[in-house]
Amino acid sequence: MPEIIYQFTGTEAVEPVYAIRWLTEKDLKAFNDHLTLCGQRNLEQSEWNAIYEEGTIYCLLFADGIPAARACVEKYSADAWEVADVRVARPFRNRGLAFDVCSCVLQYILDYGKTATIRTEEDNDPMRRVIEKMGFVPVGE
Repeated sequence: MPEIIYQFTGTEAVEPVYAIRWLTEKDLKAFNDHLTLCGQRNLEQSEWNAIYEEGTIYCLLFADGIPAARACVEKYSADAWEVADVRVARPFRNRGLAFDVCSCVLQYILDYGKTATIRTEEDNDPMRRVIEKMGFVPVGE
């Protein structure tokens, strides 16, 4: 399925409502708890370390103490970073969590003075609504 790439054209993100925490190499268990909740394969410590060595940084959003949503910063160029790997566990969907976790990552990117981008598949209507609500516009428009 083709993807649509968006670029943020505003100046600041909206403040998140939920507790969001940036993860370090020591937070594999919390990340794996989220992966389990999403029905995904857990990572080994070496895989987790490799993610951080590449410069990718994850955050988790906690709802009632449960790691319900994630997103990361992918530093794909010196000038532009992407809000990426956004995932909300099924029991927590339709509560605005994707918007909040993406807003946190967006603010991080803006704080570093980088151009913020995000992408999704063209048929992912829920994510496209989040992206547009955040103030991103499709690249090339």
